[in-house]
Amino acid sequence: MRVVCMIPVLLALAACGGETPVATSSAIPAPTLADLPAPYTAADLTNGKELFGKKCGACHFLPGDKGHKVGPNLNGVFDRGVATVADYDFSPALKAFDASGWTPELVDRWLQSPDSFVPGTSMRLNGMSDANERRDLIAHLLIASRQ
Repeated sequence: MRVVCMIPVLLALAACGGETPVATSSAIPAPTLADLPAPYTAADLTNGKELFGKKCGACHFLPGDKGHKVGPNLNGVFDRGVATVADYDFSPALKAFDASGWTPELVDRWLQSPDSFVPGTSMRLNGMSDANERRDLIAHLLIASRQ
């Protein structure tokens, strides 16, 4: 009988993320749609959630009790600096990006074309040209990243 060592397989699976929780933003309550600034009060949150699943969910977790995937966990993303999650290895381009923190406006510019906005980023997204889709996604992030 042949015995196969499972350690490399288990280590590879562990590297996929989701094992180590990240710090949550529980000190800041999640806003409601009415609490958001314009134009996000006009957002379609159902569409934003669906867009997150289609465009972001393969690479990012939102719940703080999950770790990272290919991209960093986005829980509390609006409450921290750019490229500041201690246990995630950001690209040199994003580490060098000069911004104090993620704002809805900055995320909007990022989502339009990450490669053009921060040349050299390792994030692979073709960009979102539809302003209403970006608004819906950002509104969803503003609420769901604080839950």
